[in-house]
Amino acid sequence: MPQGPKSQTTRLILSSNVLPLLLVGAVVAYLVWRFLQVYIVNLGGDMEEIGRLLRYFGGVLLELLLVWGLALLNFRFIFLRFAVADSRFKNWYWVWIGMFALLCFAWLEWRTDYEPEFADENVLSTILLTAFVVAYAYSADYFRTKRAQLALLKDKTIAELNVLKAQIKPHFLFNTMNVIYNSAQKHEDEATAKLIFELSQLLRFSIQEAAAEYTSLENELAFLERYIQFQRLRLPKTNNLDIQIDISKQGEGAKIAPLLMIPFIENAFQYGISLNEACFVHLKLLVNGQNLSMLLRNSIAPSPESKSGLGTGIRNSRERLQLLYPQRHQLQIKESDQIFEVALKIDL
Repeated sequence: MPQGPKSQTTRLILSSNVLPLLLVGAVVAYLVWRFLQVYIVNLGGDMEEIGRLLRYFGGVLLELLLVWGLALLNFRFIFLRFAVADSRFKNWYWVWIGMFALLCFAWLEWRTDYEPEFADENVLSTILLTAFVVAYAYSADYFRTKRAQLALLKDKTIAELNVLKAQIKPHFLFNTMNVIYNSAQKHEDEATAKLIFELSQLLRFSIQEAAAEYTSLENELAFLERYIQFQRLRLPKTNNLDIQIDISKQGEGAKIAPLLMIPFIENAFQYGISLNEACFVHLKLLVNGQNLSMLLRNSIAPSPESKSGLGTGIRNSRERLQLLYPQRHQLQIKESDQIFEVALKIDL
């Protein structure tokens, strides 16, 4: 009988995660049981000694669980939030580690009644505990990043396969657009012909460049300028529409992940333009060497919730930035009742 996706997923989780833990737990339990068996025989059945031994092992196990819990809490709630998500607070993370070590030493000193002969042992224990907490955080982050990269590679492979399966569709689309473009020129409809030409160039870049992992910054900026030009052509010339674009670049040779900024600009035109009320889109994009800085502000059109899909492209771009430029970008998004603002900085 074929198994459904749920049963297959359950079996996969059991085989990949639970089963190894069960095996390790069984081995550890067997070794502990054998040790206790030999030790109890040597004690000659003295129940008081046996009870003291069990309490000792219970205390050791409790301390190990406590250390592991502290390392996990440090990784989840402090390391990921400050040392990884926002590199500006990375130095403060090490301040926290220093405070953590001080608290551990103070606790060990209190536990040993501040006896001088235990000071060296407490210092060593503090160093080992702090080193374990820090090593756990960096090791867990390393494996987390590896898993994210593998997931990204898998998604990229699937996307490339889908492109190969559907490669006939873009050719059909371009051929159809060429027919419409020639027809518009034949009837001397230059405005329509220009729109079709700009749209075909946008689609061509999207299909060709999106398959590459990185593209030249010149190509990406040219694509953004062409997209903005396409929006200017399709929108009517009205006094209530204010579009200000400032794109400048200094330096050569920089590369960027393709189609990384277009969702923000597309979002500005899609949800910030109104044909009946005053609206604006202001973009300032500066590239200086390997540093990219973008400030995008747009008005919010009345009742934007009536347009479906708001935020999807921005959410995808945020995830791509986290995967492709970890600790090398800053993204700030502010939204009020009337203005939507995106500030993005990338160390290319």
